[in-house]
This record gives sequence, C-alpha cells and structure tokens, in this order.
Amino acid sequence: NYNGSFSFSMAPNVPYAICLIPCVFVVLSTVFVVQEKKSPGVPVSEWANNFWVLLQKRVMWQICAFRFINNMFQSIGSTAGTPLSSTWAGVEPLNDSLSSIIGNAIFSAILIVVAKWGLHWNWRWTIALGSIGVILVDGMVIFFTIWDVVRNQWFFTGVALADNIPGGVRFIVATYCAVEIADVGNEGATYGLVTTVSNLAGPFASVIYKYIDSYFMLSQDDLRADTTEVRWDVTYSYIISFGCKLIALTWLWMLPPQRNEMQELKKKGGKSKLAGVILIVVFTCCLAFSVASSIIRGPPAVIRPEATSEFCAPAVDDNVRAETRQDAVRRLTRARQL
Repeated sequence: NYNGSFSFSMAPNVPYAICLIPCVFVVLSTVFVVQEKKSPGVPVSEWANNFWVLLQKRVMWQICAFRFINNMFQSIGSTAGTPLSSTWAGVEPLNDSLSSIIGNAIFSAILIVVAKWGLHWNWRWTIALGSIGVILVDGMVIFFTIWDVVRNQWFFTGVALADNIPGGVRFIVATYCAVEIADVGNEGATYGLVTTVSNLAGPFASVIYKYIDSYFMLSQDDLRADTTEVRWDVTYSYIISFGCKLIALTWLWMLPPQRNEMQELKKKGGKSKLAGVILIVVFTCCLAFSVASSIIRGPPAVIRPEATSEFCAPAVDDNVRAETRQDAVRRLTRARQL
C-alpha cells in the first residue's frame, strides 16, 4: 500500500502512534528536566516598544529581506523530484526514511562542528561554498539518474547524503545573524521573526516553480514513458532550479560578512519607521499567503475539486484525465513554438 517491497501492510494510525511515543517523551523531558532561572518580568508595553525600535533599524529589515529573497531562490525546486526518485531511481519508502535519518544525524554533527570551529568563518563565503556544494552533489545524482547513467536507489539516496555537509554549514551560518541582531529581552521574538520570514519564502517558491514546470512533461505517466523528450523536460526543470539557487548567491551583499560588521550595521545603520511598517505589512501578507496556499493543498473535502492537482485529486475520470494531459501537451507545444 505504501509502494514498498514488504508482503504486509498496516493501517496509517499505527506508524502515527509509533511516532507519537518519542513526542510524549520530549514533552515530559521539557516539563521536568529543563531548568530555567527566574527573571523579573517586563511589562508588555515596554517589551513591545523595544521590539518596535528594533524593527525600525536597518539591520533588522535588511537581514529579513536577505533571508526571504535568498531562501525564495534557494527553494526553487522541481515537481519531477518525487516521480524521479520513485519511478526512475526506484527508491523505496523504507530506504528513503533510513537515508533521512542518517542525513539528519550528519546534519546535526555538522552543526556541532561549525559551532565549535566555524564561528570566525566569513558568512558570505561559507554560504556561497555550501550552496555550490549542494548543487554539485545534487546535480551529479539527478542528471546521472535522468539519463540512465546510474539508476539505483542506493546511489540516489547514498550519494545525496553528502548534501547534509554543505547544507548544514549553510544553515547554521545563516542563523547566526539572528543572534547578533537581538537585544536583551527580545532574543526569542527576534529569532522567531527572522526564521519565520525565511520559512515564508517556501510557498512563494513553490508557486513559481510549479507554474514554470506546468509547461513541461513531468508527471508520473510521463516519467514512466521515459522518452528522450521527457528526459530533456526533466533536465530543463532542474537546470532552472539550479540556476535559481545560483541567483540566490547574488543577494549575499545584503549579509554582513561577520559579527563585527553586523554590530557596526546595527549601531550606525540608522532607523526608518516606514521600513518598520513595511516589514510588518509584508510579513503579515506573506503569512496569510502561506496559510492560504496550505489550505488550497488540503483535503478535497475543504476545497473545491478544481483547485486540486492531478496528483492530489482522489478520483478523476479517465476521459477527464486524458483531456487534461492533452491540454498540457498543447500548452507545451505552443510554448516551444513561441
């Protein structure tokens, strides 16, 4: 039932219940193990005023703008990712999950290494080299799989584990800036704002690359056909994705190279009430867009059937599906003629 090679299956509630067990331990350990020193409370009005002053500073809105724009380009992917791994590489769910566990372990180890020895690294160069490293590893695995040089689930999942090394370096260095921005008393709010702004770039990137990929033949049925034309379409899709990730590096000028420069920008960068208002408005609009896009991708019971994609629809008549594919082919033909 889950595209694996096991001869048995289980109800969906069983794996969810298994995953719930460690979550319960996390809650209990947080309540009874974590010790926090008591500190005098700060009036809400005073805290809000201090945070509003911080929002007006150039260092805040410049870093938020960098994190949003950079992550939006970095998040441009390809809708062929899942069909490619399951259809061409033959990756089974169990092996995919195991590689994710190992990858997270490598990612965590890299965070520790960078925190111990990489605090003095140049942030711009570290993010640039980490991003290029991810592109090189992913590019080799993806293009080898597309053109049938190597189509093996162990190659697809194993080599891609190397992604976690440059990816972990890029992630931890990009989060250091939030620590340097915060003032005493609003560290959590500052880190939460910068991180949330970064995460909100994902839905925008998803809309962009899914619209672009709608002009290519990237469905499950297309990849099962495995024609030269389909391979080229998948290749074009990933070239666009990797190109956008490289474009993301052109915005590194907005990020100070190290903490000293960050503190200098914080002290001498100036303030702007208009910039603070724009930051709040843009953040609110992006959050609303993210929530709306999540609802649109939800179950058919809460959205109109027309809003679902070919992969999300629970039941589609074969004639309707055929007409949809024919329309997609006609759109692709017109686009190529243009």
